[in-house]
Amino acid sequence: MNFKKFAMTLGFAAFAATASANVVVQGSALQDGLDAATQSGTFSQDVNLNQYNPSSVWTMDAVGGGTAVMMFELAGFANQNTFGIYDINNVGNTLQLFDGPAAAGSRATLQQIGSNFVATLFDANGMFLSQTQQTLSSSNFGFYLSTPENNTFYSQVGLNNGDQHMIAFRGTGADMIDANGDGNYNQFTSENYILAWEDLAYANSDFDFADMVIMVNGFVPVPEPGTLALLGLGLLGLGAARRRKA
Repeated sequence: MNFKKFAMTLGFAAFAATASANVVVQGSALQDGLDAATQSGTFSQDVNLNQYNPSSVWTMDAVGGGTAVMMFELAGFANQNTFGIYDINNVGNTLQLFDGPAAAGSRATLQQIGSNFVATLFDANGMFLSQTQQTLSSSNFGFYLSTPENNTFYSQVGLNNGDQHMIAFRGTGADMIDANGDGNYNQFTSENYILAWEDLAYANSDFDFADMVIMVNGFVPVPEPGTLALLGLGLLGLGAARRRKA
């Protein structure tokens, strides 16, 4: 294999590493739930074909504040599952956004002040419930879901023994969605993401990814360092090949 072909292979490998992250969603619960939240009655994205990647590591946007709205939970553990963010350098360092009793329509805000993150939880009627804060080692973080079976699943698949427990969808502007069930529809734009979770270990899973579905705004996914390095090496190789040809 010549140098140019090798560089192209590296570039395609980086792309494939991202593209191959889709998982197969079983059943219609997730698609039906998203359809029901859409003004037209049909969500424009296919839950199997239109998963957004990368979705492992996240950061706040330039404003430094974001919102998470619980859309629906179709799970036996709905009243016990908890959701939040974790320190990618120390997974035991977490900040909870939703507690177990949080119901559909609940809203959590997250504000970053330096290395300090402040989470505020409101119920479906907008009533203040609680506020907590945590210091993280980085402005980058992941999302987690903890279950009463003493399982914690992470947005980084490497922390789940390679199993993907969260899939994401990015808005395209094609849908009007009522995220909190109050009857008001807003455009699902490129600044919005839907995070859909599977709360059972793969050995016992139904793979419906409808166990907790959350829309976030003000959160931005960032590429994994390994993918960036591989893609960068491929691009550098292509540049070198062009210079050699010239």
